[in-house]
Amino acid sequence: MVVAARALAGSNADDTRKLAAVRTVIYEAGAWNDNRPFAYDMRDPLGRNINNKLLATYVSTRLGNCVSMPVLFLIVADRLGLNVALATAPHHVFVRYTDAEGRAVNLETTSGGHPARDVWYRQNMPMTDLALSNGIYMRTLSPRESVATMALTVGEFLLGAGRYPEVIDVAEVIGEYAPRDVGPILLAAEAYGRLFAQEFENRYPTPDAIPPNLHARYRELATMNASLYAHAEALGWRPSE
Repeated sequence: MVVAARALAGSNADDTRKLAAVRTVIYEAGAWNDNRPFAYDMRDPLGRNINNKLLATYVSTRLGNCVSMPVLFLIVADRLGLNVALATAPHHVFVRYTDAEGRAVNLETTSGGHPARDVWYRQNMPMTDLALSNGIYMRTLSPRESVATMALTVGEFLLGAGRYPEVIDVAEVIGEYAPRDVGPILLAAEAYGRLFAQEFENRYPTPDAIPPNLHARYRELATMNASLYAHAEALGWRPSE
């Protein structure tokens, strides 16, 4: 795909031609993609099936979502020398392109990789002013932060498999590389909540029925779950997101 995009852009291509070439090889049918262009998966647009968030699935089926689609666009555009990175909104990932003058442009990869204004994201994916000022959304991510965003899928897989302690470990590592990302905070909070339900809510009819030797564990799980959600809200996240 990169070879085809380079050929379409031509020698000494400027960024405009390079971006057009990236869009063509991904979204337009032609020899460069075996006449099988990539498209938004309307059957599972949010990637409820974790496999549909994987790049391998996107390349194979040519149907993607707001996790797999920006990653492919990012890889091809980066190989062409374009200044691109990932950026996020609530439950959404997109590409941020920065031109030679330092102007940042949002590229919505679920809709042909075309520019999208900040106001469009705020209208369709409500987020608080506090969230924006704290940089948990609508911010150009560093390369490490971009990889950390991709790694959230690993945590989601572990969560679905009921491997909650591992989810917490993964979230901690992601948080080290992306301290302003609310994703790993929420991931860990959910894992603590499920551990709490698994170890206590589903076993004991009332808190009074919990054996004394488990009281410390009960308080630990409840406290961690509540404090992580409180931390996310302090950064500007809201439960509706």
